[in-house]
Amino acid sequence: MPFYKYISLTRFKYISLTRFQSLIDGRIRFTQPGAFNDPFEMPAFKAAEAEAARAAGLAGLSEQTGKIMSGLSSGQIPREAFMPPIFFWLGLGPGQKRPEPPVPSETAIEKLKRIDCEFGILSLSTTADNLLLWAHYADQHRGLAVEIDITHPGFNAHNGGDKRVQLAKAVTYSDQRPRIPETDEILFEHFFVKSREWAYEQEFRIVRKLASSSEQMEATDSPFPVHLFALPPATIRRVIFGARAKPSDRAGLMRAVRGKLDLSDVAFAEAVLDPGRFRMEIQEIREPE
Repeated sequence: MPFYKYISLTRFKYISLTRFQSLIDGRIRFTQPGAFNDPFEMPAFKAAEAEAARAAGLAGLSEQTGKIMSGLSSGQIPREAFMPPIFFWLGLGPGQKRPEPPVPSETAIEKLKRIDCEFGILSLSTTADNLLLWAHYADQHRGLAVEIDITHPGFNAHNGGDKRVQLAKAVTYSDQRPRIPETDEILFEHFFVKSREWAYEQEFRIVRKLASSSEQMEATDSPFPVHLFALPPATIRRVIFGARAKPSDRAGLMRAVRGKLDLSDVAFAEAVLDPGRFRMEIQEIREPE
């Protein structure tokens, strides 16, 4: 069996052994933003906040002007005359209080609910040797990293028509949360921004409309339904076993894969821990002839 190494065309999905059955059955889940483990997925707004800040700034400048005029009319130059206007714009003048940030409107909250009803995200990684990803998402190294060819025509042939939307790119990591306008407009770049705390994941995302999924079912542990999309067998290039994968589990999974003719080209590898450094190597598993 040849050992495949795809750099520009493939991405990696870290999963447990039990979840691999869904992949070899030709299905993969796209998850709603609200169902992710990070509560910072997209819930920040800008329009109401910007308007509130502008109104507070204008009120602060008016307050400064009023105090200056009042002082001059009584023959005094008040201290407010010697302070930069920006202090009053920002609510930092004498006796001022910073305004509380506005609460998102009903329209904004409904917009987030609509996004969770309409869009799903497939989260992948650009690397197969990330120590934290193996620990967090691959059942503490007992699971797998599955190499998927995301450019394969079959992978991108989900249901057509006006329901079809696909966006794919690497996640950008930032200290600032994306500001979502309180309008009907959906800024799709916000799907691809996360906190710098997550940068180790080297995440690559694919966004699709949930209406183009091939299967839907109720989730047992989430209020969001599970949406599955077709994953053609030819898109699975390689299966990498974690360092703690049991030999019996490995053998059983390899038999299951080899038992399917359309998965005959899948390669197998394993994560081998470096004895002297905190790193691992991905090494080919040579199957018996």
